[in-house]
Amino acid sequence: MCKKAVLLGFIGYVIGCVIGLCFTLQYKDFSIATALPHIVLGGIPGAVIMSSTVIYDIEEWSILRATATHFLFAMGVLVFACFALKWFKPWSAAFWIMLAAEVVCYILIWLIMYSAYKAKVRKLNMLLKEGEPEEKK
Repeated sequence: MCKKAVLLGFIGYVIGCVIGLCFTLQYKDFSIATALPHIVLGGIPGAVIMSSTVIYDIEEWSILRATATHFLFAMGVLVFACFALKWFKPWSAAFWIMLAAEVVCYILIWLIMYSAYKAKVRKLNMLLKEGEPEEKK
């Protein structure tokens, strides 16, 4: 699980750097000096968010617990990054829109995962019933 987290963290860091670059392109005084901190530090939220997806591999946890835990990790690091890198003005309308979009995304993730697991359980139950001896049916 640790190797998976490191690999996902690296992928997330690269994606975060690209997102950081996109945020710096909105500034009128764009230069390498202003872009570099946003690009380098912008990768940190991506790395944390992607590497923390291994939370979903903890079999003892429910989907709701894993999703809620990942959401708290993601939002904590995103809020810190947004304010530290000045991607959004603190508590501005853009910040609340970003927060609402994250909440909607996580609700959709949970619904999709719940439906997928429910279908797997239904299939496994059907296979178990097919394998039972006739006198137990």
